[in-house]
Amino acid sequence: MSKYHCNCGGLILPNFEAYQVGDEVNFMIQKRKSIGNGNISVSQTAHSGKITKIDGDDITVKAQVRTYELSRYEITPKDAPGPIEYFRIGRCRCELDDNHQGAA
Repeated sequence: MSKYHCNCGGLILPNFEAYQVGDEVNFMIQKRKSIGNGNISVSQTAHSGKITKIDGDDITVKAQVRTYELSRYEITPKDAPGPIEYFRIGRCRCELDDNHQGAA
């Protein structure tokens, strides 16, 4: 079990305050395109890169040939599950399970 998986199911969030210049991270880029009739096509692409600059919550990440300006909370460490996994699986529920059992 990785340090990002908890016993109760779900994923443990990374320490967003621990990022440093040089860290390798994962992130998603979302693109929207109008396809007519009021419809919009949305695509998401997973990327990885290296942090080159940190300015408060604004983090600059170099990925292959492009540089991205991202929020601290839009990236996850390279060894952590990607952002889409956090959406799909959800956060750790141990505290919720403990509170529910204590209420019984």
